[in-house]
Amino acid sequence: MTFDLMRLIAALLVVVSHTFPLSGAPALRITGVEDLGALGVSIFFVISGYLVSASYQRDPKTYLIKRILRIEPGLIASLVVTVVALGFVTTAPAGVYWPKAAEYVARNALLFPTTYELPGVFQAAPLAGVVNGVLWTLRLEFTFYVVLLLIRARLPLVLGLCVACAGVWLALAFARPDWADERATRIAFLGGRSGFLFFAGAALQLARVRVPLWAGAIAAVASAAPFVGPLALPAAVLGLARPGKLPADLSYGVYIYAFPVQQVLASYGQLNVATAVLAVLPFAAASWFLVERPALRLKPGPRPDW
Repeated sequence: MTFDLMRLIAALLVVVSHTFPLSGAPALRITGVEDLGALGVSIFFVISGYLVSASYQRDPKTYLIKRILRIEPGLIASLVVTVVALGFVTTAPAGVYWPKAAEYVARNALLFPTTYELPGVFQAAPLAGVVNGVLWTLRLEFTFYVVLLLIRARLPLVLGLCVACAGVWLALAFARPDWADERATRIAFLGGRSGFLFFAGAALQLARVRVPLWAGAIAAVASAAPFVGPLALPAAVLGLARPGKLPADLSYGVYIYAFPVQQVLASYGQLNVATAVLAVLPFAAASWFLVERPALRLKPGPRPDW
């Protein structure tokens, strides 16, 4: 399974997972991680850590601009498309909506001052008021990019961060099962787990560890274990991954467009897994062919892995 295909599956897992709460149904839970969405995001972080650490090693001087070109063009386009499209359905006056829409684009494009609301949008949806609930992961992802740059992708420091993040995550998983109820513990838990996955992927790349297929299969089974399953996930992802690329990498487009598309469907009572997937694929294809792929061609040097 190529990294492109694995990322696409991970993005679709997030779509499937979000379909349930966004349509007002109970979340679909699995063992090992909280839900399919958490599994999909976890896979993304492992692959990201593995590939971007290789990018840093190839050319540290162009590393950050490559990362910006990978995230920002598609993200900014999705934010603009979102506010323009939702401008036709908002119940707020134009004088209220459009200044907030400009702020929504600017804040989320900057990644760190993330905001999730637009005036008069999705107020009657089961998950009221949230435009795109996945944006927090991009902020976290870019934070890890910067940390990797600051420590110059040195293996001992990457291993130290991996262990520290795992410690925070596991401590909260066992000591604070209600970690999602408070903002501080929620940030610590998600940052710890995601950091462990990202830096574990980076460590396996920097140490030149090649996980054999049989070990990846065993790790995939082990990753279903409750609470500590994600500890096996880096070996599972990298053991099952194989060289090769898809003709079009739709994973990022699926990921950044799916939530608002699903919210529109939910607002009209038409959200299910099939409608969500079918509705988001055209946006993902447009994102890849019109925005992401042209932006990738601007990257200095040879075409990178990610």
